[in-house]
Amino acid sequence: MTMRRLLLVAMLGSATVLALGRTASAEVKVAGRPDAVHLDVHDASLHDVLAALQERFNLRYRSADALEAQVTGVFDGPLRRVVARLLSGHDYAMQVTADSIDVLVLASQGPGATVVAAVTPASAARPPLTAAERKHYDSGHLR
Repeated sequence: MTMRRLLLVAMLGSATVLALGRTASAEVKVAGRPDAVHLDVHDASLHDVLAALQERFNLRYRSADALEAQVTGVFDGPLRRVVARLLSGHDYAMQVTADSIDVLVLASQGPGATVVAAVTPASAARPPLTAAERKHYDSGHLR
């Protein structure tokens, strides 16, 4: 019986050290304004990244998923595009208004999944096109 307890204590200690080691190396740095976000992420969960954006900006997100996928990278651009890049590989819905973004993360997409539709109400005000988008639109590729 004492051997089992000793083994249990050793396993719990190892798990604690691993969890603390992973948390200590995770880092999320958020800077900028909603129209020009700079996000620098190193080994943080998607949940932690979205929580940091929620604290800094008028972003609200909900999910039934734990959002434990690890994220590393530098993301620059308008908040809505940064969030869209972060959620690449997930099924989600995003409502963008003039002063807020509301995101519902449905699930992680499986391999080979494709986007079926993106719906924007006709009455929604669209943000202005970037220079690259304008060039693409003028050449007839973006409708």
